[in-house]
Parts: sequence; structure tokens; C-alpha cells
Amino acid sequence: MQESFRQETGPSRKRRKIQSPDVFISHAGPDKVLIADLLSEKLQAHGLNCFLDKISMEPGDYARDEMTKAMESAKVGVFILSPEFAARKWTMRELRCFLRRRSEAIRSGMRPPTLIPVFYRLSIRECRELDPNRYWDDERKNIFEVEKFFSDERQREASTDTVKRELQELADFTGIENEVGATNLPGDRFGHDKRAHLVEQVFLWVKKKCEEDSSDEVREVLNASGQVGTQAAVTSTARCAVDKFTPCIHAEHNPDEIYLQLNSRGIDGSPNTCEARLKEAVLSTDRNTSIGATATGKGGVGKTCALRAIAHDDDIKAQFSGGVYFMSLGKDANVGRLIEQLCMAVKASGGKQVAAEMREQSELSRVLTEMRAWFNTRVCLFIIDDVWAVNGIDACILQKLSTLAAATGDIRERSRLLYSTRDSELKQVGKRVTFEPREREGSDSVHMLMLASGANPEEANDPRCKEAVSEILKLCAGLPLALNVAGTGVRYMRDRWEGEKSQAWEAYLSKMKSRNTIRSESPGDGYLLSLDATLHASLEIVESGIGSDAERLGQFSFRNIHRSLCVMKKQDGMPLSLVRDLWEMDYESAEKYAIQMERVGLVDLHYDKDCGWVRMHDLTHDFAVQEAQKEESVTVWYKKLADVCRQGRGLLGMTESEGREGKDAREKYVFENTYRVLKQGGCVEELKNLFLSARWVKAVIQRGSVWQYEEAVKDLNSFLRNTGGSESLLRDTGEEGSVYAMELMMRAARLSVPFCDESSAGIYFQLYGRIKHRASELGSVQRILEEIEEHTPRPWLQPVSECVGRAGGSLVEQIVLPSTAHEVGMDSTGGVYGHYSNPGDTRITVFTQSPDKETKMTELGNDFETGSRELTCGCVSMSKRYAVIGYGDGTLQFWSVSEKKILWSVCGHESRVRSVAMSGDGKRAVSGSDDMSVRVWDVDTELQIGDALTGHAGSVASVGMSSDGKRAVSGSEDESVRVWDVDTGLQIGDALTGHTDGVDSVAMSGDGKRAVSGSWDKSVRVWDVDTGLQIGDALTGHTGLVTSVAMSGDRKRAVSGSRDRSVRVWDVDTGLQIGDALTGHTEAVYSVGMSGDGKRAVSGSEDESVRVWDVDTGLQIGDALTGHTSVVSHVAMSGDGKRAVSGSWDGSVRVWDVDTGLQIGDALTGHTDGVKSVAMSGDGKRAVSGSRDRSVRVWDVDTGLQIGDALTGHTDRVTSVGMSGDGKRAVSGSEDESVRVWDVDTGLQIGDALTGHAGCVTSVAMSGDGKRAVSGSWDESVRVWDVEKGSTVHLGKLKDWRDIVERFLNAEDVSRTGHRRKRLEVFEIEGKIVHEREDGSEAVLAQLESMVFWWEVDDNHGVFVAAAGHRVAIMKLVV
Repeated sequence: MQESFRQETGPSRKRRKIQSPDVFISHAGPDKVLIADLLSEKLQAHGLNCFLDKISMEPGDYARDEMTKAMESAKVGVFILSPEFAARKWTMRELRCFLRRRSEAIRSGMRPPTLIPVFYRLSIRECRELDPNRYWDDERKNIFEVEKFFSDERQREASTDTVKRELQELADFTGIENEVGATNLPGDRFGHDKRAHLVEQVFLWVKKKCEEDSSDEVREVLNASGQVGTQAAVTSTARCAVDKFTPCIHAEHNPDEIYLQLNSRGIDGSPNTCEARLKEAVLSTDRNTSIGATATGKGGVGKTCALRAIAHDDDIKAQFSGGVYFMSLGKDANVGRLIEQLCMAVKASGGKQVAAEMREQSELSRVLTEMRAWFNTRVCLFIIDDVWAVNGIDACILQKLSTLAAATGDIRERSRLLYSTRDSELKQVGKRVTFEPREREGSDSVHMLMLASGANPEEANDPRCKEAVSEILKLCAGLPLALNVAGTGVRYMRDRWEGEKSQAWEAYLSKMKSRNTIRSESPGDGYLLSLDATLHASLEIVESGIGSDAERLGQFSFRNIHRSLCVMKKQDGMPLSLVRDLWEMDYESAEKYAIQMERVGLVDLHYDKDCGWVRMHDLTHDFAVQEAQKEESVTVWYKKLADVCRQGRGLLGMTESEGREGKDAREKYVFENTYRVLKQGGCVEELKNLFLSARWVKAVIQRGSVWQYEEAVKDLNSFLRNTGGSESLLRDTGEEGSVYAMELMMRAARLSVPFCDESSAGIYFQLYGRIKHRASELGSVQRILEEIEEHTPRPWLQPVSECVGRAGGSLVEQIVLPSTAHEVGMDSTGGVYGHYSNPGDTRITVFTQSPDKETKMTELGNDFETGSRELTCGCVSMSKRYAVIGYGDGTLQFWSVSEKKILWSVCGHESRVRSVAMSGDGKRAVSGSDDMSVRVWDVDTELQIGDALTGHAGSVASVGMSSDGKRAVSGSEDESVRVWDVDTGLQIGDALTGHTDGVDSVAMSGDGKRAVSGSWDKSVRVWDVDTGLQIGDALTGHTGLVTSVAMSGDRKRAVSGSRDRSVRVWDVDTGLQIGDALTGHTEAVYSVGMSGDGKRAVSGSEDESVRVWDVDTGLQIGDALTGHTSVVSHVAMSGDGKRAVSGSWDGSVRVWDVDTGLQIGDALTGHTDGVKSVAMSGDGKRAVSGSRDRSVRVWDVDTGLQIGDALTGHTDRVTSVGMSGDGKRAVSGSEDESVRVWDVDTGLQIGDALTGHAGCVTSVAMSGDGKRAVSGSWDESVRVWDVEKGSTVHLGKLKDWRDIVERFLNAEDVSRTGHRRKRLEVFEIEGKIVHEREDGSEAVLAQLESMVFWWEVDDNHGVFVAAAGHRVAIMKLVV
């Protein structure tokens, strides 16, 4: 049996019927197709249950009942206002219902529904001052009279005054205003763009409100006694919302023998010790040092101990009410360890779920963004010990980490950071405090040594040991680490000394001198003169048999086991359960000997959750490495550790368990250190095989280690290329395929992370789907697929067609934004920048991404109340990191992005600011306004340069500026372009006239000598700024209005994009078009960009794709760059043309590698627009799909390939499809009101289109033998068709759909909705296909990148077909 399901969410997810919609859309008929339908589709595609009159009903539903239920239960009501809305009965009833619900909810203390008015063809003023006599239709009839508004029946239901009062009440809600000029008229030049923008704004606002409601609902559930976990609608959200911030001191205590003076002060009252000066720097309110402090100095001078002591100081705890969080890196650390340390700090403060989400991020910037959001405005101290610019951590890491310190508010109430480092290459922040060795025999050194030894301080002057103590102090050279090791050694001997305790000093000195070797970090500097001697002395003590069981150890001495620890990572511990295997002894013995070594300062032993961990100071680790190199080599120990790691289940055995929880410390350590251990042990071939294992990569994703895995793969592939010789040699040895396959798996893992939970089946689905396109070419990829097929737990869904995006393509990076990007750009280094704002917000967020993928989000906050004023435009200059924002009331704000502060603000215009731009150096800005003026601003002096530049006779729609800021250009609705000399404030020449309609886009060459303009008159014009003359004739050829223009860096070429779907390139000097129009986009082109030399162009379109063009050949470079799920509104290109960046209404910014924008694997075939419906044949071998691209396509379920060409003929969107039992015939219904039947084998239409419906055909079905079809329509009729004769057999009502289907078709062969077969327990929710296990738990079998609009299930054959975005995703259930 086959069953069809629309997307479902919430508690009713196993039923098609949506009982309680999220959103109810109320509208009048004229606004349905152009506004309401588009909004509904967008909301549905993003997982929101949306009720839109009859389109949301099934055949057989009674319209009035269903609409009443929907408007009584929806959480959000959207009201698309127009004169017809106010005049019609049902729309006002819907508004009245929501107003009543809101009033009742407020009175009863319940949550009221959200009302969102959309002032589309009825303004706020018109709602407040409604005059029914003003509105007339095309036949010059009063709209309110046509709708019988003034009839007695209507007036009894709601009088004119009542309707006015209700509209006035609605107008008081913050809503969304349409831009002036947008109408439903087909010829309206503004209409399409403005309506599309309006729909996008409404969508973002509704989505935001629904998310807020969901979050509030979770809080209510959590606050309700005994209700946690009982409400299915919020279970998954609640799971992520239980984190509660709990401040803590997340730092170890120093051992008791550590001597520090945090509060010591000299005669003048200033701190007189390093640690005291460091504490003062942290507590300082000096604005210049408020970020915190950095402790510098060589190893062993006491920086770490000082940082720990500061963490637990009472003054520090009082200052930082949000807690203190200690993190440690070390010289072996990489970005992965840094991310893990940050996650541990969040987890320590109660953010377990947040930390888990942070671990899934591979970019440090995103981790820092989430961490900032978690700590928010809380005042915390973040301590990061032993920072180095190594292993991918760059020299500016301290500045990046400093974003954790709040940069707003009272300087006394800001978070601070405290660092320590030995790396001179590191760019330091905050006040620098340098730690030095103490005076050799000074009081500090004596106190440190005596405290560590446990001796009475007076013993230092005891004649019996004074000389020995003095000699030890000299040998320790004031180095705190050496003093501590020496002191603990003396303590160990004193505790076991049978004679006079004072004699232990002389005995210890003897041991120091017996193995005194000098080692230094740089020759001749005398540093660490005696640390080796103290460590050798400690080994002599435990080795000599004093308090040890040396005879039981045999040949395995303390020196031997200490050398073995050379395989540890610096600043990292090794679990004792692993150490014991390395030492080849039982746990108790290993613990015993570790304790003995701890007592003489050779190691540290601590316990975490009953697990023992062995650690060493960095310098002690260096000593172990040095000793190992002298004896057997470090590689020998790494090989031994590799053997130990393989014990038990082996390395792949660790991949068998699900999720991150339940991993013991040993296994976790082995997994995280596998790459380091195997590579250092020379096991490269084993490493390669491991990275080519799907099971290993699956475990990487489950453990949140994709970042570390990516770095390891890059390093290994670089090693193989460097040691394997040339590329040709790699090919000859077969290594080339392995290198590529590892990179492919790495990319697949990274792309899969956002769509995976911890379910193995779901992860394997992602990996399989992203690499299978290369299986036919690469044996290593085919073997990975076979491994997945063998080891994936059952049941699992095997991708047959293109279900998810391919790895190895052009997409380099995706920046996910919570809203639409309003600007994107690419600087000279390849870095990406831009800004976005949330709907209704008065602030913008600037995003930047450096060439090494470091992403940073900077919110430019202000005191404006949300919705208090309209944000209209913005611009960012990355050269000086300034931004300018324009508002609807004429206000301009100038910002320092780096400091996150307003430099100055001015009410610069008398009305709405339409456009802003900045000079290349960021020192000047230009603004254009509806007040018809252009104004230029000096950002540094905070002054307007000269008077307002006036002359335009219409709104200034677009402005631009030369790189040096000396010239500005403006385009206006008065059809002219004007160029201005900024220094003199004068117009250069006359107005550049020639356009016969409004100018919507202008651009200027870097030197300010050329300007280019695009107009609604469909032409492009190039201007010589110096002469004020047009260069050549108007550049004509576009058949639609010009939406965007750009110019090459050398000002020799210009590029334009148009609503006619084409891109055209022009020779600026000759005024001629270069080659033919660049065609390929299937919808309007919204934005264009160009490389510096003008040889490449990039375009973004309403068809959701980005295309790159070779200007000289006129050919598209590679395939269209797809992945966006909404209009591509902004594009830009790097100067060398190798990378492009795109911003979309889908809230993402994507960076593309143009040179790799080539076809990967077989060509993708399929729909070019959203898939609306899918169906399957009775034998489960074929599937059919219908799309908004007006085509029908048939698919082979076994191969996932399209059968024949697309079936075309419909003149509007295909809304529904069906198929015969044998899959030889298909039927489709469309918004063109026709039904068509197709012969699948020949690809031909059978007979003429079946016409008769007077509305969109919403449902179709077909008999098993393909001889009859049934269709349902918005006209509320059902028609039964004789396919052979092309005639109507029966005409019935939509409410009788089920009865008609059962009467005229073979019901067993017809795809229809119904209850799922219980044995599978597989259902779809929010784009995921989930398996409900017998114990009630759920496992995600598959998650698609696009929301599923419709899916078809054949239980008998285990086939799933989903309409997901542009894709027809075919999957087979493997049991």
C-alpha cells in the first residue's frame, strides 16, 4: 500500500491532518496568488503549519468548519490588508475572531494569539481613517457596494463603525508596510520586486514570532509542575532549553606548598610581586587595559600557579559574579583543543546542551559567538593558560578570544580575560606583566623551597644544613619550578629519613650534583640551569629504593616509566587506565608508582569522576622527551602506545557505540589522540585506512570531532603528497585516489554535521548520499559505500537519487544568518563581509570572514526601541571597519565596527534615507534620500561636507562613491544621474540625462572617472564623469528593467543584470555589448558583480542560483552554483575572479570556489524549481513528480535516474501528480486548471489536456490500469475522466472526493492518505525521517537539507519518495 503525506510537525505528526496550525493567513481574493500563496509556500517549506483557505484542506473537508477550527486555534494571524479585505464578510470575520481571542486570553491570563497586519494595498492611515466611498474597482464600481457591505444583513453582523473600529485596533499593532508603488497590476514596474521583498519581510517576521512563541511555550511547560516531558509538541525544543546558567569557579587549586603573595605591596602602596601586579591588572578599571592582562615569561617561573591563585582570590570572586573559568592550552594545542576548552567552560556554568552544540561547530568564530551568547551580559573572568601561536592557532588569537569580554556598559561591570604565554610571536592584549626567576637566595626563593619541603623556615639558617640549603638555592637559580621539585624531593626524603632530619638536605644536594646536566631553551642563556638536576635527583630518590619496591619492578625502572610519558601531549593528562597498559602492570601498581613520582615532583596525579589522570609540567615533559631520545627514541614509545590503543576492541571497535555519552576516559583519550599517536609512530598506512573508513568518520561526527578530523586529513594528505613525490607518482602508486577520497569524506562530514544527530543510520545516510556520485570512478569510494551498506544498523534509508548535496563541489563555506543579508562583499585578501538585520529591528549585525574561515558577528546595538523606526539601508567599509546606517526618519548613524560603538548620529535628511555608500578608505560616506538630496559626510570629523547636494527632482534611489572619496554619483527616480565633487560640493557638469525612466542602480569606477547606471527603462548608460557626457549610445538589449550594474576595477568593462533573466557585459570605451547576452538563469537576475580585470562576471537570481561567466568567451564557467533556497539578492567577486560570495533571502551567505565550479560526477538532472507533489507506481519501481517549473518528471526507483525527458505542456505550476499501478501512465494537475495524462515510456501526452475545472487542480489520482483519472479543484468540484476518450465520466463535489475515488477507481491501487502501517513506525517531521523503536526512543534515519513538502511511501516495497526543495529524493528502506 502507498500513502502520501504532507509535511507534519508537532503532536499530530503521524497524521496528515493539521489540527492546530501555527499560522493563519487572512486575505482577499485579489491578493491570493501574488502574496498569500507565496507566503504560505515559504512558511510551509520552513516547517511551519500554515492554513491558507482551501489549499490547506483535503478533498471532503467542509470549508466553513475547517476555516473556523483553524482561525480559533492558530498561534499567529497574518492579515494582508486591502480595500477588498475591509469590504468582504469572511476576511473581517477572521480578523474579528483573532481580536476576540486576544481579548479573552488577556482577560483570563492566557497567551494571546499574535496579530501581524500587512499594510499591502491599505495603509496604516487608511486603516485608521477608513472611508468606504474612496475605493473603486476596474469597472468604476464601489468595492464596498459590490461586496454588499452596506446591506442590512452585513450591517446587522457588523456595522460600518464596527469595521472601522476593528481596523483601527489592528492598525495599532506593529505591522509590515509595503513600499509605495507596489500593486497587483501586471504592468507595474515596481510590482514584482516589491511584492517579493514584502513576502520575504513578512516571512521573516512570522518566523521570528513563531520561534518566540515556541520558546515561550517551552518555558511554560518547564515551569508547570509535573508537566515536564509530557507535551510532545515541545519535547525536542525543551530538551535544548533546560540549560540553566550557574556561575562557578572552574579552576584547580594550587597545592598547599605553593608560595604566592597576591596582596603584597611595597612602601609606596603599589604591588611588589609579579602575581600581585597581575591581580591588580585584572581588577583595573583603566579603559585602556580593561580587556584584562597577559602574564609573560619563560617556563617554570610560576605563571600557571599565579593564574590558579587569582581564580580563587576573594577580591576576584567578588568582582566577577558570573564566575571564573580556567582553560589550559599548551604548545601541543590546536584549534580543536581550544574549542574543547571553551566548551568545558560553558558546560561548567550549566550549559551542557550549549556546549554540545558548540562542539559541533568547526569554526572558532562560531564557537565564540555561541559562547558570548551563553554568558551574555554576565561579568566573568576567563583565564587561558599557556597560549601559543601553533598548529593553526594564529598570532592574533588573543584578540579573537577577547571578544568574550563585553565591550559595552559600565567599565567596572565587564568580563575580562587573563592569559599567560611564553610565545614572543603572540600579539598580546591588555596589560603585560612579566614573570622572572626569583632572586637566587632571596626571601621568596627561601620561602618557596621551605614551603615545598615541609621544613620549618628557621631550618634554612640551621648551621647543620645551612650550607646545603644555600647550595640548593643557588643551583635552583630562583626558578619556582626547580625550587618546588627540589622542595618536594627533600620532603620525600625527610619523611623517610631515619636519622637527623636536617641531614636530608645534604643527601638531596648530593643527588643533585651526581647527575647535574645543563639544558637551556637557547644556548648560553643559563635558563633552567638546574631543573634537569632536580628531576634527575627525584628519579634517583625513587629509584634508590627509599620507600619503593624496586626489586619487584625488575628491569622496568622508574626512569623507564617516566621516559614513556614522552608520548603525552603538553598541558594534557593521560588516563591512568591507559598508563597502566603502557607500563605493563595492573591498575593498582600503576597508581602506586604514579603517586610515588608525584611525591617527588615528577608528575601530577588528579582524579576526575573516579578516574585517575597523570599530567606533567611542560618542562618536565621536555625532560622526558630528551631522556627518551637519548635511550630508545620517542618513536619507539609511540609505537608501543599505538599497540596499547589497538588492544581490546581495536580502533574501529570504538565506533560501534552510539552517541557521545558513555565513553570511558581511556576510549575517549585514544579516539582524540589516534592521529597523533599513529603518525608519530610511523603508522601512516593504518591512518589512511582509518580515515577511509565510514565507521571512523561516523564516530567522528558522533563525538563532535569534525574540526580535529578535518585538520588531521589535511595534514595527512599534505604528508602523503610531500613524501609520495609528484602527482604522477601518486597516480602510479594508487595514492592519488586515496588522497582524494579522504578529502571527499572530510568535506562530506563537514557538510553533514548540521543535518545529523547521534544516530548512526542518519549519519550513514548523509555520508552515503554525499559521496556516491564518485563511486563509479574511484574504487576507494565504492569500498566506503559497501562498508556503509554492511555496517549501518537496520532499518536504514539508502539514498538512491540525489537526496543531499554532493561533497567535493564548489561550495567552500556557508555562513548561516538568522535573517537576510543586505550587503555582501569580498576584500582584496579574499575575506568576506556584509551585514544583515532582523525584521522590524533598528540595528544591524556586521559579519566578516577572514580567508582562513574565521567568522565574526558584530551586532551594532542602539537604544532605539524595536519597531520605533524603520531601518532602510546600511553600508560597511572593511578598510577602516566603519559602518553607516540609514533610517526612515532621515537619521544616519556612524559606527566603529571594531569598538561596537556609535561614533556619532545625525538627523541628516528630512525624509527616508534610501541609499548609503562609503569611500574605499572608509573616511567618507554619501547618502541619498526621498527628500531628493545627496549629502556627503566626513566620518572622522563627524561633520557634513559642504551643503546638501541638490538638483534631483525625485527620490534618490542609489548612490555610489569613488575609492578616494572625492567623487560621488547618484541615481534618481527623476530619470537622471548626477556626479558630485565632494570637496567643493558642486555638481560636475550637467545632470547626466538620457534615461527615460527611474534610475535604480549606479556604480562608479575606483578612480571616479567613469560611472555606470541601470534604469527601469531597460537600458544601461556609461558616463564620462569629467566631461559629463554619455560614452556612446545607451547600452540597450535588455527586455526587462535593469536591476543591478557593476564595473571592473580597470573601468574598461561594465556588467548589468535584468528582470529579463539575462546578464550583459559592455565595453565602456566603445559603448558596445561584448558578445551575446549571458543566459541561463530561469528567473530575474537580482545582482551582478565583476572581477578586477573584467574577465569574469557573477550573477545572482530569483531562480536561487549563482552563475559565473567567462566574459571573453561568453560561456558559463561550470554548472550553476546551487544550494540557496530563496532569491539570491547580493553577489560579489574577488579581485582575481577566483572566488565569489552570494547572499540570499534564505538567510545564508555562501562562498564559492569558482575554479572548482565544475561538474562533479554525473550531471544533475531534475526540476529547476520547487517540487510540489510526488507519487509512485503500484509495483514500487517508478515515481513521478510535479514542480513549480511546470514540468512532470518520471524516475526509476532502483537507480534514482530520470526516465526520459521532462514531460512538458502545462502552462503553470504542477500541483499534483498520480501514477498507474504499472507505472506506464502518469497524471498531473496544474494551476493552469488542466489535467494531463502522460505515456511514461514514450514521454508523450495522451490526448489533449483534460479541461473543465474553473480553478487550480489541487488533487489527482489514477486507476491501477491507467484508464481512469480523478481530479479535484479549487472550484470545489471533482471530475472523473476517461483517459482513452478524454471525456468527463462523472462530475461531483469536492467534499465527496473519497467516495468518488472508491466508486470509480480501483481503490487498492490509488495513492491516498491514510493511517501508516504500524509495523514500520516511520514518520517525517521537519525534514527528518524518524524510526520509532520498540522502547519508544527515536532514531533519525534521514534528514534532508530542504524541508519536505510532500512525501510518498510504499510500505510493501520499502520505498520513500520526498518532494524536498528542487529535489525528488528517492530512498529505499533496508531492513
